[in-house]
Amino acid sequence: MMTREARMRFFFFLNSFVLLLLCLFVTPTNATAPQIIKWGPSLPLKGDMQPAKAEVADKQSSRNGSKPRIAKEERTSVRASRDDQRIAIRNGKARISKRDMELLARLVYAEGRGEPYEGQVAIAAVVLNRVESPQFPNTVREVIFARNAFSPVQNGRLSQKTNETARKAVSDAVNGRDPSGGALYFFNPKTATSDWIWSRTPTLRIKNHVFAR
Repeated sequence: MMTREARMRFFFFLNSFVLLLLCLFVTPTNATAPQIIKWGPSLPLKGDMQPAKAEVADKQSSRNGSKPRIAKEERTSVRASRDDQRIAIRNGKARISKRDMELLARLVYAEGRGEPYEGQVAIAAVVLNRVESPQFPNTVREVIFARNAFSPVQNGRLSQKTNETARKAVSDAVNGRDPSGGALYFFNPKTATSDWIWSRTPTLRIKNHVFAR
């Protein structure tokens, strides 16, 4: 016969074995994360805190009899290309972009090849004088492409070609240099076909070009 102590050990191991089997069968193999139970209204996110404060402030001001504040509209800034950004020239009277300067250099190259540097600066100055004048369009592009304004545009000789001399002449004219004496026109007396151009008041002559107002 088993002693009392042996029977107690047998029942202890038997109960432990049964409890172990029970735990194995009852515990699920695929454990899932516990779901969060939400109590009460959901709180606003960090980005929504400001509108909530504004709404509370509007309610308080309406109770006090003052006008609610008007929310500022979000402004969307549009960035233009650096080549299209306008820069002020000649005391802010005209504006020109880097792209306009390149177009003007092409005109100076087409009109002033073979002319001295002073004459090329004067050609660029005439265009800028027209931009500033109320008698002409107020942009470099519109002045250059105006009807019957410049012969290279009319006959298709205004190509993409230019050079550093023409670009420097444009830069000097943009910075205020004007050898033309404020002229709005220039022409070559040997090739001019318009009688009207001779009625303009001449300011000076630089090699092959007469400059006039």
